[in-house]
Amino acid sequence: MESENTINLFEVGCLINLRVSRWGGRKMLTRADLLKVGYDPDALPVDLVNLGRKLMIPKEELAAITQIEQRARKILEKWSVPFGIANSHFVPIKMLPSVEQQLQELKDEFFQRIDSLIVRFDKLVSTVKGQFPEFWEKCLKGHYPRDPQTLRGKFAFQWFTFRIAGLNSIEETSATQIITEQKIINEKEQELRKQMQDEVSRFVKEYVTSMRQETVKFCDLMTARINGKPFGEETESKKLTPRSIGCFRKYVDRFKEMNIFEDNEVEKMLDEFKTNFLNSGIGPKDFESANVKNGITKVLESIRLKADTDGSSENSFIDEIQRKVIL
Repeated sequence: MESENTINLFEVGCLINLRVSRWGGRKMLTRADLLKVGYDPDALPVDLVNLGRKLMIPKEELAAITQIEQRARKILEKWSVPFGIANSHFVPIKMLPSVEQQLQELKDEFFQRIDSLIVRFDKLVSTVKGQFPEFWEKCLKGHYPRDPQTLRGKFAFQWFTFRIAGLNSIEETSATQIITEQKIINEKEQELRKQMQDEVSRFVKEYVTSMRQETVKFCDLMTARINGKPFGEETESKKLTPRSIGCFRKYVDRFKEMNIFEDNEVEKMLDEFKTNFLNSGIGPKDFESANVKNGITKVLESIRLKADTDGSSENSFIDEIQRKVIL
């Protein structure tokens, strides 16, 4: 019987695997291409020049599509932690509807951009031909699709949301189908169990450590801003602004949303800090007093010390969470 003091990993979150594929809009730049336009490939400085790729349409068109994919991946990065199975990301259950809604909106935008590209494709090709007639005739002509509509099949934007049912399910659906002899089945089950438990243990440590490292960064960044000092590798200090105060407020909210492993002490400290120092009526001028700066700096330092995973007590906390999480 499972203890009530456990956390079932796939009751608090799901895995999302985002897969985006794009038409490259490029072809290899070959030795033959260079010869056709009057360059001797053997005369090029090999230490400086490599044969690369030739663009078939303006790079801005390709960049606009790539940027949509990057925005989608940033959404996953914001609301998840990478999970070492199937190139997936672990998303808390309560954030899943919001994440999927944002991905759907970006998917719609992605294919709107593709449809726009297809409609304008012949015009784009004509523009390339007009601007670079010799290169088009000798190196690009013949590489374009006859029907631009076929390009749509070269693009994909999809994600898969799934759970791992647990170790018992793995034993029934995986190991027993692969191996028939009972002795080998048992060995395979044990190996699979250990691999999964090791992966879960690694993931839990990575998740909690990542959350706490972000908290340390939050404390260091805000301390630097309110005291007028450079942060990290900055060469000059930056002023505290209403926008940065809003970002600090949003960080606390994000920690609470992502805190699936009950890191309650850090959450409580952050929540109290937000209530006391980051309420909606606060502005940069409220942080100008030396007494206020000193008081906030001390509070941030106490949060930082609590979130710092280098301490032995905090490593014990992570060890405890690893023992509690099950499949």
